[in-house]
Amino acid sequence: MDTQTLVGTPLTAPDDFPVVWPDPAFAMGHWTRDREHMPDPLTPMFFSTAGEMGVESRNRVTETYDEAVAQRRDILINNYIYTHITPYAGPPEALAARAQRNREKLSTISLRLEQVWREEWLPRLEAHWDFWHAFDVRGASREALLAHLNESVLRGSQLYEIHYLMGSPMWFAIDEFETLYCDLFPDQTKLDAHRLLQGFDNKTLEIGRALWHLRDLALQTPDVALAINVLPTKMLWAILDSFATGRAFLDEVRAFLAAYGGRSDLWDWGYPSWQDDPMPVFNNLKAYLAQPDRDLQAELAEAAAEREAAIVEARRALVTYPTPVVEHFEQLLRSAQLALVLTENHTYYIDFNGFGWIHRIVREFGNRFAAAGQLHQPDDVFYLLLNELRALATDTTLEYRERAAERLAEVKRWAAYDEPGELGLRPAEPLYLYSPDARRMLRYVGGHVAEMDLPQAEPDTLVGQAGAAGKVRGPARVILSLNDAHRLQPGEILVTTTTSPPWTPLFLTAAAVVTDMGGLLSHGAVVAREYRIPAVVGTRSATEIIRDGQWLEVDGNQGVVRLLREA
Repeated sequence: MDTQTLVGTPLTAPDDFPVVWPDPAFAMGHWTRDREHMPDPLTPMFFSTAGEMGVESRNRVTETYDEAVAQRRDILINNYIYTHITPYAGPPEALAARAQRNREKLSTISLRLEQVWREEWLPRLEAHWDFWHAFDVRGASREALLAHLNESVLRGSQLYEIHYLMGSPMWFAIDEFETLYCDLFPDQTKLDAHRLLQGFDNKTLEIGRALWHLRDLALQTPDVALAINVLPTKMLWAILDSFATGRAFLDEVRAFLAAYGGRSDLWDWGYPSWQDDPMPVFNNLKAYLAQPDRDLQAELAEAAAEREAAIVEARRALVTYPTPVVEHFEQLLRSAQLALVLTENHTYYIDFNGFGWIHRIVREFGNRFAAAGQLHQPDDVFYLLLNELRALATDTTLEYRERAAERLAEVKRWAAYDEPGELGLRPAEPLYLYSPDARRMLRYVGGHVAEMDLPQAEPDTLVGQAGAAGKVRGPARVILSLNDAHRLQPGEILVTTTTSPPWTPLFLTAAAVVTDMGGLLSHGAVVAREYRIPAVVGTRSATEIIRDGQWLEVDGNQGVVRLLREA
């Protein structure tokens, strides 16, 4: 480990959270949890495959952009992922020069994001999609399927590289616009700045509209709507398949899943996808059918109209400013608007569409291993390591039934544990102090470590970050898994750990959103602003403190949640 990590505050894990370091030297580093992306225990297949694909890609991009990070390393402790970041060390003048190169590179790319996306990143992504679309996963021999998996892992590394190449300039563009806006208008907040960025279409909103279209089709077919309204979700597919209009509706559901169902509920694609288990789709449809008179298109149009009004107001205020200032404002505005769209789109294209293909390949192996008696059931394949899958694929006499079952039991055992946010040594000077990129990312994921301490809350209040403007009161619905999403009813406040993109269709039902993790640029905050519902993110402890059904006042302007004693 880097010698800089040897100075700091020792962090003691709970007695019932045994820490076994893969290397004893790791105990001298600072290891943190990213609960915004990975709140649950990881599946072994995801961790082993992502380790082969992702870390080196991230380190390559670090060098490309001259970032302040020398190396990133991920480890599993009790199935939770912990990350150590080693900052670049050197004399102050060398670090300052590197920071200047980083800023110049990110500034250059952020100002030509549209061109780079259209001419460089998107064509590379499309080439990968064409490769996956052209391969017959189910019809391939074991040998051909294994070769396809190995090639897909190589391509997955390239997906990660594009993901990281996009990330830094996107956050940089948004950060630069927020800073300029607040400098020009000192009485305004960063939430006010985001009004000028909202209301543009993106893949997350597209998926929400597609789900809403399924709801419209169900409303037009009374027997389908009745079935969805009254039957348990797990029964719906079989019942709908038993009558003609139900089968026609299922054809529409299949088309939706073919377009958008490669995602799982979590960033970890080792968990079932919507194509594997479409229950989240039907859970959302149940909630949407309870809102028959709602006009989604009109609501989305209001966000765009609010944006245009805010832009007109800003331009009117800048009329007397020097021309270079106005031109710089317009330039940063365009970059930030596109960057915010790309933050949602690149997640769909890469994390859920791209890696969704790798999920399908691995699951096909699971189907074959289960049929051959090498595993108990198909999904057990996600509780193997990548090299173990390769071993089963090349030796049909080998079986890992009990090994996979034991790991599945271990993941389930730790799933309800409130794991520590840090391990090892907390450094005296956190990375964010001298890494602008780290500061931008902390605003995205939210913080749980010392450098992100929140203000002291008053009694019966929780303090987080203002994610989306507005103030509402309503009963809390604490939901920790999308399997329980059917419990959320219109007018209720969604309280959860974090909201990855597959959670955002719930925002069409929730009156407000409160999360443990996340920041101003997290997916939950961005989509809450698009749907114009209040959000308080990054409270750290909402799911622990708020009781199901408890009445809350959510103040998305101030980032405060008040626990009410009565409705």
